[in-house]
Amino acid sequence: MKQTTLISSHWAWRFTLGASLLSLSSCALQNNTATSPVVRDITDYKGEITAQYADFILHEGIAQLFDKAKSSKYLSEHAKAWVQFSSENQEIVSRYSLTSAGDAPMRDSATWRLLASLDGNNWQVLDEQSGFEFAARGETVAFEIADPRPFKHFRLDMQSRGVTEWGDNYLQLADFALFAATELPLADFSIDKSVTTLGERVTLTSQTANQPTQQTWTIQAAGASNSALILQGEQVQFTPTLPGSYHINLHAENRVGEHQLQRENALKVLDPTAPWLGFTPAQVEVQFEDTSSLGYQRLVRLFPDLTQTINAVTLQLVPMLYRDFTQVPDFSKVTFQLKWMDTIAYRSGDESNMIIAFSSKYITERLAEQPDSQVEYELLGVLWHELTHGYQLFPKDRHYGEPQAHAFVEGMADLIRIQAGFHKTRAPKPSESWLGGYTNTGFFLAWLAEQHSEFAFRFNQTAHTISPWSFAAAIKAVTNEDLDELWQRYQQSLSTELAKSE
Repeated sequence: MKQTTLISSHWAWRFTLGASLLSLSSCALQNNTATSPVVRDITDYKGEITAQYADFILHEGIAQLFDKAKSSKYLSEHAKAWVQFSSENQEIVSRYSLTSAGDAPMRDSATWRLLASLDGNNWQVLDEQSGFEFAARGETVAFEIADPRPFKHFRLDMQSRGVTEWGDNYLQLADFALFAATELPLADFSIDKSVTTLGERVTLTSQTANQPTQQTWTIQAAGASNSALILQGEQVQFTPTLPGSYHINLHAENRVGEHQLQRENALKVLDPTAPWLGFTPAQVEVQFEDTSSLGYQRLVRLFPDLTQTINAVTLQLVPMLYRDFTQVPDFSKVTFQLKWMDTIAYRSGDESNMIIAFSSKYITERLAEQPDSQVEYELLGVLWHELTHGYQLFPKDRHYGEPQAHAFVEGMADLIRIQAGFHKTRAPKPSESWLGGYTNTGFFLAWLAEQHSEFAFRFNQTAHTISPWSFAAAIKAVTNEDLDELWQRYQQSLSTELAKSE
């Protein structure tokens, strides 16, 4: 199959600048002719998803392959594996798409076959690729199927590119979608502004395909579950009267059936005199995988209401990274997990669910001799660090394994931890490079923050405002000075302080 970087009705389509599978599934994909059918992603509808192997890592399993979130992924410890979607009804799939994960390019699928079956036993090859390489992280590539026919079961049999720099031969993919023609009224809409201020009129315009006969809008302020604004028509207008986020739902009907699209936090309404009025922390869910260790017992004794603790930290943290609530990444949920593991803590999840995992083993073993006050202080510091990971921005076209991106992500998290006052068990040390991340980079950034106003906010913003992004370019943008010169001055200040203490 020939590939092209242009949208075509015959070959492969590439989406490299942030295009999402959600937009593919909810819009009419056309090649500018009157006869092009409207297609939908059938994996958005009822069906069964299965995999050759059981999930390797929690929250990086088969479900994440179909969640339409580019920051999540399916990860297998096997270099070769298949995944499968089985529809309730026969579907004529005419194209499919794959989206690369956000890291480790060698784990990408490089060779695959798309198989289809009517009975789940006898399979036919719809398409196959070999030696394929994604051009970027989070890239969506769509392929046309030469001979589309009706099937119920669709299996993607994949093999990774090879061994990573860490020595593993895992397989990963962020998303997998299957597109088939439909006559349903695929609901979609545009909004003339996603951020506005109190008193400004907002216009919603339907872009629903397949000749809808009725369209109903439901507009609801986040947290106001008992009241909603209901409107009818292809284009509607309203004026928000409360600050905060608004969810918008469009329900469409036509002669064939119905379809609806729900967009959470589709509109954010700002009160300029109170920039944080209307901000509500995400719902918190607490999951204890370990309920027997001494670490578990100590954690629940020191923090009897983890939801309140997480919300309190969140409300203090986000104003350190952003100027108002409209700039804060949206999460519908923060999931706190406690598990017996070697890693002290980590942040995972996707665009909607931030997962923060703590180690009960660390609390049980390494903090066993520390008094309660010290343990509480340490765990709050870890929470500040991990929640910062959830809310901070990430450099475009970079992945965590790159040293500069690692220094940015971990350094920013420790900067916020330091500025929050949870750094007193650590101290800056002379070092040859700023690339270490954590306290190595964090204390350097804190030193810079003492000299430059709004440093954390401005440095965080460089992740999205500088392209191509680099740590040196980010520092230059905020300080107007060269990174190497600043690092040498910082090292000299550490040496001076060390000499004074001696």
